[in-house]
Formats: sequence, C-alpha cells, structure tokens
Amino acid sequence: MNRAQRRWTLASILLLAFLVSPDASAQAPTKTATVRLGWQPLAGGTAAINMVMMRDKLFEKAAERLGYKITTDWKPFAAGPPLNEAMLSGLLDIDMNISALPTASRLSSGIPAVPIAITGSNIANAIMVRPGSPIDEVSKLQGKTIALPVGTAAHYVVASVVQTHFAKTVEEAGIKIINMPVSEAVKIPQGVDAGAVWVPLRFIGPAQGLSESLVDANGWTGKGSAKPNTRLPEVQKAWGYPEGYITDRLYTFAHERFLAEHPDVALAFVLAFMEGQDWVLKNFEASVALANETWKQPDVVARHTLQTYAETAGVRQAPFVLEWDVASVRKASEFLQSAKLRDTAIGWDELKQKFSKSAALQKRAWETGTMKPSLEDMRKGFDGKSELYGAIRINGGEPVWNWDSVPDWGRRVLAK
Repeated sequence: MNRAQRRWTLASILLLAFLVSPDASAQAPTKTATVRLGWQPLAGGTAAINMVMMRDKLFEKAAERLGYKITTDWKPFAAGPPLNEAMLSGLLDIDMNISALPTASRLSSGIPAVPIAITGSNIANAIMVRPGSPIDEVSKLQGKTIALPVGTAAHYVVASVVQTHFAKTVEEAGIKIINMPVSEAVKIPQGVDAGAVWVPLRFIGPAQGLSESLVDANGWTGKGSAKPNTRLPEVQKAWGYPEGYITDRLYTFAHERFLAEHPDVALAFVLAFMEGQDWVLKNFEASVALANETWKQPDVVARHTLQTYAETAGVRQAPFVLEWDVASVRKASEFLQSAKLRDTAIGWDELKQKFSKSAALQKRAWETGTMKPSLEDMRKGFDGKSELYGAIRINGGEPVWNWDSVPDWGRRVLAK
C-alpha cells in the first residue's frame, strides 16, 4: 500500500468514526415535533427568561442535541385560568408561568398535564392602594373593596394576608372582591379601594403614578404604607414563614400525551430554561432592555422585576421540583376548599401521582444541565438579596426524585 492509499484509508476511518459517534448522531436529528407553548408575557422575571429562549432559539437547539428537529409556536396568555382552558382543550403541549392556585385547580380538575419544572420563585404579588390613600395599614383593609382577578395568585395573597392578620376569611372581614384584570386593578379605578396584582404590574403602578404597594406576599411594605420598607411582624405567624404569608411558585407543565410521546423534548425545555436563566444572570443590562421591548415600560420596572424574582436575581438556580414546591400546591388547594371554590383539597397521593411522572426527567436535567445545585443546597432552600428588592428567602427540600426514599416527603415540611 503506497502513501496516498494509506492517507485515503486513514481519512475513511476517521470519517466513519465521526459518523457513528454519539456527538455526530446528536447533530443529525432523526425525529421531528411541533411544540405549542403557552406563556405569560407579564409573568415577571420568568417571562424575561422565556424571551431569551425565544430570541436565541435555546429550546430548538437543546432539542436538536437530543435528536429532535422541533418547530415552536409560542402563544401568549394573560393569566393562569385561560392557560388551564387551553391545556384542557388540547391546544397546548407545554405551558409555563402557572402559579400555585391555578396549578391546584388544574390538578383537581383532571386536566391531563404533568409539572416538569419550577420556573418562578419569590412570587411577590402585592396589594396596591392609591398614592396618599388613607388605607396605609393592613388593618384598614377590613370592610373595603379590592379589585383583582378572581381565582388567581393575586386573590390568594389577599386571602392569606387577611387570614394571617385577622384570623378571618375575606368575607368575614367584610371585604368585597371585584373581579378585574390586573392591568386595570393596578390603576385602582373608581369604586374600589385597593387592587391586588403581580410582578411586574406592582412596579408599573408606581412608575405611572397610579398606585403604591401597601404590602406584598412576603410581608414587606411599600410606599403606600405608613411604615414603608418594613417587614410586618405578623408574617411570622404565617404557615409560609420564613418565606412569606404563603409560598408560591410558577410551574411549567407538559401535556401527558406530549410527555409520553416526546419525553426528550420536555427534557430539552428544562435544559433550555436553565441556559436562558444563565444568560440573564450574566447579561443583566441586556436582559433589562429585552424585557422592556415587550413590556414597553420605564427602565425601572424591568430592573425591579428582574431583581425580585429569585431566578433572575440569582437566588434560586434550581428549576427542579422540591418539597416546598409541592407543599405550595397542597396549601393553595386548601385555600380553594376554604373559599368554597372546590369541594375537597387535593391529597398527597394525588400530588405524588402527578409530580412523580416527571421525576426521572428532572433528575436527568439536574445531572446534565448547566445548573447543578447540591442536594444539600436544595434541602436548605435558597437565601439571597438584591439591591432593589432586598432579602429573598425560598424554602426548598428534597427533590421530587427522592420522594420514595424520604419518609413523609412533602407532608413533613407543613407539619413543622
């Protein structure tokens, strides 16, 4: 064999090795899927991460590495209840930014969807009042009229604040609730005394001179309070303490049919979310600009928003379901029962049946993704502080893939 023949043979061997290597097969997708995604543009810091995912096609790239060529269709929604309707109707494959209350409703209603990730923490929803309002203390909410979207996280916060401070339901406290979109509630229109909204609306109100925060879900007062920038002592009596009056999260779901048919695509979403979060944390100024392209608000709104959510403030870098994440749904379900919106609260066996379906997927994401907090870090929870919001505490616990190995997984955190 002459030198030229030897070079040709060596080149052929190298080419063959490349073609059969795992990396090469990952670069040549063999499966295709169209993915319909529901998201909420006004879902705070999580929405900013979604914007990065869309702009940079992180989901498509992650899927391609797992052997899929996907086409994505991102559909915007205003709140959790419409997302529930769309998922029930089979119009979505993956949806995100679903807080604990609509998540509890979803699971109780038998909507065929499985939680696959936690994509939002420190859901600092707030009760807003007019600038200069005489309602400058929580005690003055009794007998007043509050505007909010019924059955959402904003409703839940009002009920939790009232229960913690007065040991009463909203009705027992003489508070009248008017069903209203957060985009209107933040304006405190004529005929109402206060409004309950979520991030970034709670920052849009002050920026436009429409309203100021009286108190938020973590017990921190705003400029609408007689004592601003103070954490109210009553929050220490709440079941969600030290996190807040409650614990709340934003959950991402995959339709059961879609998860069964394309588990690697669901995994790709979680991996892509981690990449998007990592980009936001490393490119804060660019993330502020990107968020403002969608929100069309003053710069301060995006800055406050990104420093409020635990994911974009860098406090929680673990989109995996932990004990407190499931306990948050259990407590939200109890609220629905107490408010007579559901006959019964969803039980732990039902919660396990749903959440465990994605346990293996989440463990794979933890093992292979860009973020890998230790088990000990997840057990302890997450503490941090941002310049514009302040102290942030997120309760944690054992990850969902350890449910069977930990006695009273989830139940135990609410028993303390």
